[in-house]
Amino acid sequence: MFVVEFFIGLMALLLLLSMGLLILKVVFSLVLLPIKLAWFLTKSLLALVIGLPLLLVLAALMFTGLPLLLVIAALPLCLVGGIVYAVVH
Repeated sequence: MFVVEFFIGLMALLLLLSMGLLILKVVFSLVLLPIKLAWFLTKSLLALVIGLPLLLVLAALMFTGLPLLLVIAALPLCLVGGIVYAVVH
């Protein structure tokens, strides 16, 4: 008889422990969810305030420097083509 009562007591303790852990999980999620949401929104705002202008500046520098880079890349080809043309003709 003692063994049955012991197992019933253990089951009751296990049930109380699982309910307590469930309540603890719910309380932690209710506390941490607004903090996580605020952190996510802060990071997103920071990315918009810093990242977007930086991206626009980099895009402007790339588009202004692109023709210069094309000229620098095409200049040796033009020189080699002129030398080949001079040698052939």
